[in-house]
Amino acid sequence: MKIFEANQACKEIDGIMILKEVSLSISQGEKVAITGTNGSGKSSLLKLIGGIFEETAGQVKRSQINIGYVPEHFPESIRFKLKDYLMLMGKMTCKWDEGILKRIENYAELFAITDFLTTPLKNCSKGTKQKAGIIQALLKNPDLLLLDEPLTGLDDKAKIELLNQLNSLQGRKTIIFTAHDPLLIEGLADRVLTVESGRIVYDAAKIKKEKFRYIRASIPTKEIITEIPSIRHKFIGKDSVEIIVSAKESDKIIAMLLQRGCSIFELTEKR
Repeated sequence: MKIFEANQACKEIDGIMILKEVSLSISQGEKVAITGTNGSGKSSLLKLIGGIFEETAGQVKRSQINIGYVPEHFPESIRFKLKDYLMLMGKMTCKWDEGILKRIENYAELFAITDFLTTPLKNCSKGTKQKAGIIQALLKNPDLLLLDEPLTGLDDKAKIELLNQLNSLQGRKTIIFTAHDPLLIEGLADRVLTVESGRIVYDAAKIKKEKFRYIRASIPTKEIITEIPSIRHKFIGKDSVEIIVSAKESDKIIAMLLQRGCSIFELTEKR
């Protein structure tokens, strides 16, 4: 089922054309990444898809579906405790009150933030706020989940955890997200759009989802890591490192680490 179709759609704000001649079709269940440089029109395209922006010219058709939206920047001054905030948002967006608390508790467990439910949001970390933003959108039980740079400000471990949690969501939810981080694009998307100066210049469907492995190891010297291919690495103190690698390359990389005198003390697979 098509949930969004655009034909030569344009969007103008204050005399500036921020989206130009967008022709696009999105089907239910797709996982679409929108990429591009800052100011290219990524967030504007996301808002056009979700109906936050209406087209100035051209044609757009949207299915009457339930949409959850997570902006890039979470408000910093919210004084509610995390659970109270989610209860309020749940009651505002749900058509029924029954079961909201149970659903919040279930999502909190899924996203590993149960311990922070009684913490004021303003005192929570960037990662916890990001997860709270995603949960408030999921409480609507959306058919379409829109995420604007969901990995912004997260460390590498939190990025992998969030990626795994998004992949674990049940049902045929359509997920569309803006991103520049290759981890989310490669690990979640089955289609990639690239935007330049308000135009879609690239549309590649059905890229293969890849599994990743998270390696923690002790190292004799930090210089060793310059010889090790990885997606991301992060030093822990003077003698340990966290590395994110492709699952298909992990055995070779572990062998390289061992040959250089490193010791592996954790290996975790994520999607």
